[in-house]
Amino acid sequence: MKRKIEKENVRVRVRCGQHNITYPFYIIGQNSSCGYPGFELNCTNNEYPVLQIAQNDYVVDQFYYNNRSIRVFNAAVLSVETGCLPQIRNLSLDNRFSLVNESGELVLFKNCSKNNLSRELLGYRVECGGWELAMLRGDEEVGVAMEECEKNVVAPVEVYGGEEVREYRELVRRGFVLNWTASDCSVCEKSGGRCGFQYASYRFMCFCPDRPHFRSCRSKLVRENVVD
Repeated sequence: MKRKIEKENVRVRVRCGQHNITYPFYIIGQNSSCGYPGFELNCTNNEYPVLQIAQNDYVVDQFYYNNRSIRVFNAAVLSVETGCLPQIRNLSLDNRFSLVNESGELVLFKNCSKNNLSRELLGYRVECGGWELAMLRGDEEVGVAMEECEKNVVAPVEVYGGEEVREYRELVRRGFVLNWTASDCSVCEKSGGRCGFQYASYRFMCFCPDRPHFRSCRSKLVRENVVD
């Protein structure tokens, strides 16, 4: 009976706001067998899915299941005034996620020597949010700002070729793309199963009409010749 319940629960489709949530992700409170360890999401007010990475909350704006990637932005953007930059931390990624090569970097500075800031650096001042300067990593003034300011944070952003950045909050809100790493689901899905995870054996599992299998729902031919 326990196996049957687990099998049926993993088949329930879940939505959060406008998004379909499926393997490797699952919503906190949902059967964790539906997803993969470390891919739990908090569905905030049933409006948007939130993923925690290194004690920072990131809203998942888009899921690209075929590409095994997601577009995220820092959830702190939602709680600050229009035009202000949120208080964010450096992003530290573990083995679940990796940045795509096209990602740029926004550098935010605070505790700067205000009386000694050059005219060039004053051109990068931001009005509110606790930060004093904001610029892209490739800017020639970054090195000078590093010397004049005590603290800085580097935030991944997506900048299009030739784009002149003025609204840094909007740049943070645009977000960036992360690739994810989890057990491949395609073979299981193509065989008619639903992907999930079995914590008893602590491994990927393909939940099939007959029972869970380790990789895929076996055809009649495979069933006669291979034992899971």
